[in-house]
Amino acid sequence: MQDLIISIATRLGLDEEMAEKAVGIIMSLVQQNADDGAVSQLFEQLPGASDLAEKYADATEEGGGLMGAIGGMLGGGMGSALGALGALKNVGLDMDQIKELGTEVFNYAREKADTEVADTVIKQVAENVPGLDQLL
Repeated sequence: MQDLIISIATRLGLDEEMAEKAVGIIMSLVQQNADDGAVSQLFEQLPGASDLAEKYADATEEGGGLMGAIGGMLGGGMGSALGALGALKNVGLDMDQIKELGTEVFNYAREKADTEVADTVIKQVAENVPGLDQLL
C-alpha cells in the first residue's frame, strides 16, 4: 500500500500522512459497502489495505463535520458515502482530488489484485453507495 500512498501524495500534492488517511478512508468505505468475503479476498491481495481500513474506520464519523453527522443519521451506503466525503474534505481534498483519489485506488486494486475479485468488490461498492459512479 505504501507505493499507492506515495503515488497519491505525488499526484494530489499531499504529504504522505494526508495521502495515507485519504486512502484509508476509501479502504474503509470499501470494507463497509461490499460483501465481507469479497473484501477479505481483495484485502488479502492488497497487503496493508485491511490495516488502513481499520485505522481510519472512525474518520468518517469523527472528522466528517456536517456531512459526517448527516451520514451517520442516514446510515447504509449513503451514510457511509457522505461520512467519507466529509472526512476526505477535512483531509483537505476538493471534489476533483476526491474523484482522482477514487480512480487511483480502484485502478490500483485492479492492477495488484485478481481483476475479477477487484471488479466484484468495486461493483458491490458502486451499487451500495449512491452516486459513487459519478466520482469514478
